[in-house]
Amino acid sequence: MTYGPLTAATTPPDVVMLRVNGKQLMVISDALPELRIEGKPQCHIVAIAKEQGLPAASVGCALSRVRTGMPAAEMTCAIPGTMLATLVERITTDAASDTAVARYAAQDAQRFDE
Repeated sequence: MTYGPLTAATTPPDVVMLRVNGKQLMVISDALPELRIEGKPQCHIVAIAKEQGLPAASVGCALSRVRTGMPAAEMTCAIPGTMLATLVERITTDAASDTAVARYAAQDAQRFDE
């Protein structure tokens, strides 16, 4: 197993690991509806991504959180390397609609401030 920053990879990755917050996971979930949300143990999402070819996220476990210093507001997500380009393309496409919806919601929320 070789691991390191994606930008330094010299071969296509089998699995891409991400540390994400709730909003980022929402975006990934919109882009990859087949995303599985898993519990403990956190490490099994790597096998799901590698062996089953499915993206998976984990809420984490106490052991992993302590060992890695992962904050309570973060989760992990494992994306099969073969899905990385699709994920980036879909996020890019979805960004405009997410921005429009967020802008509308922010404007609409102002009516409750009065």
